[in-house]
Amino acid sequence: MIDRPAYLDQIRPFIGKNIIKVLVGARRSGKSTLLQLIANQLRAEGVPERNMLHLNFESDSCAGLTDAASLSVYVHDRVANADGKVRLFLDEIQEVDHWEKAVRSFMVDYDADIYLTGSNARMLSSDLATYITGRYVTIDVYPFSFAEFLDAYRTSAGDIDERAAFRRYVTQGGFPFLTDLSFNEQASEQYLNDLFATILFKDVVRHAGIRDADALERVIRYVLAEEGHLITLANIAAYMKSEHRKITSDTIAGYLNAAAKAFLIYRVPREDAIGKRTLKVNEKYYVVDQGLRQAIGLNNANAIDQVLEGIVCMELKRRGYDVQVGKVGDKEVDFIARKGGDVEYYQVTYLTGSQQTIDREFGAFAGLDDNWPKTVLSMDEFPQTRDGIRGENIIDWLLGR
Repeated sequence: MIDRPAYLDQIRPFIGKNIIKVLVGARRSGKSTLLQLIANQLRAEGVPERNMLHLNFESDSCAGLTDAASLSVYVHDRVANADGKVRLFLDEIQEVDHWEKAVRSFMVDYDADIYLTGSNARMLSSDLATYITGRYVTIDVYPFSFAEFLDAYRTSAGDIDERAAFRRYVTQGGFPFLTDLSFNEQASEQYLNDLFATILFKDVVRHAGIRDADALERVIRYVLAEEGHLITLANIAAYMKSEHRKITSDTIAGYLNAAAKAFLIYRVPREDAIGKRTLKVNEKYYVVDQGLRQAIGLNNANAIDQVLEGIVCMELKRRGYDVQVGKVGDKEVDFIARKGGDVEYYQVTYLTGSQQTIDREFGAFAGLDDNWPKTVLSMDEFPQTRDGIRGENIIDWLLGR
């Protein structure tokens, strides 16, 4: 089991408090492991086993717990002998019909410390907001960062040079189960291909009630192929038409929204960086983990600029930033990252080998007259700094150096 201290640090202030801890993220991103790590910490602090109940609603052992009534009865029977605060770990709670009613009753009926996980933001956000307003905190969980991947690889498969590890990260991504496969390339690709299908059909099709699964898959594959490029609903509709599939822009928008709710893709809106307003046309989408992109047949090495951009986008989200694409006149800044009152600007490129590339990447910030940090990230061994704009190696940046 790989320790994930950054997430535990987020959760720790709420442990034992009468507020529901909701861990959300893509399927197999490590939410269940975090519940186990929290339970281990509670055991180490002396919480007796009889006071803890861990239910995974995708397990056969919970097959009979399909609705709020059956869940309430089951929990009541299991915690009757608890001595003091009850610790409830409810994994993939969205599989239970009207689960929010049961959880609300647990807060009322017991002295309860409750932890939920879910793989579909649509159900969790709407139901929590309706029934448990102001009594929950959400923690976003992502697949491994490169720093976590490097630690896991060295623990599981032995020491490895950082650059060699990063090449693997670019193609295999960071889903934690890869450690169980010892990062074997063939086994990892098969696992990720199956995981993509599971997310698509179980977390998107089923929960969103989508009837044409084939059209959905074609749309998502197109979006992943165009990762990091500005696209519109009209672009996608034109592509589908070329595939002899007529589909409306409203339907496409519904597909993209459903995939985002399942944490398969992340939408990054476009903003006028000078006028500080969100633009209604053209936006970017990024896959939650680049390993999924590679596994479905999109060669990440052949789209390295796009893939590096996706890795940086997801790392910014891990670090708690709100991310937009910036429009500065006729130029584009890859990312405007905001957290609290702070702002950072980023350009991402594979290499700044030519003067033309250097001028393009550093010149993207022209017109931004504020004093917030501006960085060009690349794989350059010796990145340069120009006009107060910092150049930084992507690996060093990902590792927090």
